[in-house]
Amino acid sequence: MNLKKKIRKHKIGNLSDLFLDNYPINSRFAESYRSLRSNINFSFLEKEFRSLLITSAGAEEGKSASTVNLSYTMAQAGKTTLMIDADLRKPMLNRITQNRNSAGLSGLLSGTFSADIQSGSLADFGVSDLFRLLSFQKKTGLLDLTDGKEKINIYFLHGELADVQWLTRPKEKKLATRLIKDKVLSKEQANEALTRGANTDQEMVSMLINMGIMREEKLAGFITLHMLEGLRIALQFKSGTFSFKKLPESHFEQSFFYPADLPNLYKQAVIGQEKLLYLQKEINASIIKTQVENLFLLPSGPRPPKPAELLDSERMSFLLSYLNRRFDILVIDSPPVLLASDALLIAPQTDGVLLIVKAGLMKREEIRKSVDQLRTANANLIGVALNQVDITKEGYYKYFSEYYKENE
Repeated sequence: MNLKKKIRKHKIGNLSDLFLDNYPINSRFAESYRSLRSNINFSFLEKEFRSLLITSAGAEEGKSASTVNLSYTMAQAGKTTLMIDADLRKPMLNRITQNRNSAGLSGLLSGTFSADIQSGSLADFGVSDLFRLLSFQKKTGLLDLTDGKEKINIYFLHGELADVQWLTRPKEKKLATRLIKDKVLSKEQANEALTRGANTDQEMVSMLINMGIMREEKLAGFITLHMLEGLRIALQFKSGTFSFKKLPESHFEQSFFYPADLPNLYKQAVIGQEKLLYLQKEINASIIKTQVENLFLLPSGPRPPKPAELLDSERMSFLLSYLNRRFDILVIDSPPVLLASDALLIAPQTDGVLLIVKAGLMKREEIRKSVDQLRTANANLIGVALNQVDITKEGYYKYFSEYYKENE
């Protein structure tokens, strides 16, 4: 039976109307998707397969139906599978679910990740949440953190970490004390810098450099370890409050010394400690559990004014990375390659791309152009799936029927 006719007949109210359990297990339709699943698995024998982008050259080629049924077969195989409707221009998957409470993909990217974080409780927002949100929003300013005992100021410039100041740092762990202990700075030199107004670590560093007492390269290692220590203390906060104050860029140009790759420093500090209280809650609330075991859906959400900008963003990269850790497999439905650039933007972030081609619909030149564009985008094109083929013309129907008759 033609899938589109079946959809119209049932007037789809939920995802189950598309699933293969509406067909006999030995039907050609069901077997075709099991074979497709096997072929995809064979394509990833040398590495673990975690994410797949499904697209097409043009419209009406069956990519959304292929997304649903391929995801269904993967869930049946025991893999927790998340379908993501990344066709923000003409979504299909969100039309076939009765759940309308999800923020969806666009809602997460443009709404949740734009949350206002002027002030609040660390019981609602983890420190890692704040770092991520400030990064997504490209904020410039001062993040003040306190848990009642410790107080830490963290500076951001266009969303990137610029400085960490542990204001309640014990005297024995202060920068001047360590420099004196390691005999790279004398007490007299430290006192001179302090006398000239070096009240913070950044001011101390700038003063030592400007006075010609120490070179930047000699201070870099000390400052890096110093900041890393402050970051790790901040990431341990489980309660307390936060506030964020915007600052002009000129604040950083005057006195800040950047000794290391600070964004990478954060990645080192956060290993095993990234507690995303707010983001995890919001992302989980947007994911719909289907009636099929192991199968979940993240719908597209409201149509945004500029879909490509959302999909080609740090926010999207983070979300895919997060979801990859939670689910065994991500199957992403995207717009046709020749109609929008969206698929080309997402493709490099996935393990593989499957191009769906409806038999007799597109010209060879158009299909070839789609393949070329995917390869130019550094996509791992694992294959092309020919959809809605009339197999009776190839003599395959008789072979298929006799094969299953022998095994009944």
